[in-house]
Amino acid sequence: MNPRKMSMWVLAAAVTTALAGGEALADGKKGTAVIKGMCKFTGDKPKLTGVNMSADPNCKHDKPVPNPELIVGKDGELPFVFVHIKSGISEKYDAPKEPAHIDQNGCMYDPHVFGMIAGQALKITNSDDTAHNIHAAPKINNEFNFGQPKKGMVTVREGKDTFKQPEVMIHIKCDVHPWMSAYVGVVTHPFFAVSSNEKDNRGKFEIKELPAGSYELEAWHEKWGTVTQKVEIKDGETKEINFEFTKPGGGAKAAADRPAPRTVTLSTIGSGEATAAPAACCEHEPTK
Repeated sequence: MNPRKMSMWVLAAAVTTALAGGEALADGKKGTAVIKGMCKFTGDKPKLTGVNMSADPNCKHDKPVPNPELIVGKDGELPFVFVHIKSGISEKYDAPKEPAHIDQNGCMYDPHVFGMIAGQALKITNSDDTAHNIHAAPKINNEFNFGQPKKGMVTVREGKDTFKQPEVMIHIKCDVHPWMSAYVGVVTHPFFAVSSNEKDNRGKFEIKELPAGSYELEAWHEKWGTVTQKVEIKDGETKEINFEFTKPGGGAKAAADRPAPRTVTLSTIGSGEATAAPAACCEHEPTK
């Protein structure tokens, strides 16, 4: 494995989750309103751990990879929160022609959290020198589970094989590598975003081109549950809406949904970097 894979995964996750909504406007009404804000965790921050991938030599990294569900910034900034308009959208929006995309890179899913419109195609790529399987476990849509044994394989699920119904959220996992986990929010419109994991923008989100109206927003985090807020916004207006999560969040996934990953301890990421603490973490050596 390329020793740069870990840093590439962090960077790619940051870019793909920063401003995920607003790019898939279809046939429905576009507006000029903007909702932006910050997602934060309040209270005692969870201990950050790294994912132990030693079960597969092809998954080794040059540095430990932080467990995405435990990442909290220095001042509580919370990435990987799916923010969407839960109610208030009356227009109909067709699924965009461009597929949503999820990659298996460095034995992690990228992006970790993303959104798509019901009926939109989903492109799945294996960028690793190891076999993966992609197992989607929805409650409303049809489940799928298939393998991608070779690097470079690409599968596009479309038509009846994609997610046809709105569902927030759907868990995607790899049964070969139980630490691999991603979540997709399937909605009926393009007004969604995912809070960023980029160092300088961690926790921030932005939803653009929103029509004027009264809306209920929902923010979802895999560990800390959901928070909702109501907002009324006019054409051309920009409003800041912040979401706070705290213990106990109840979590968003059942304990039986996926095995708990083996972990190794990391130092805090207030600086935006994940660094190794005890010697136990240092088994993540790059392959040549």
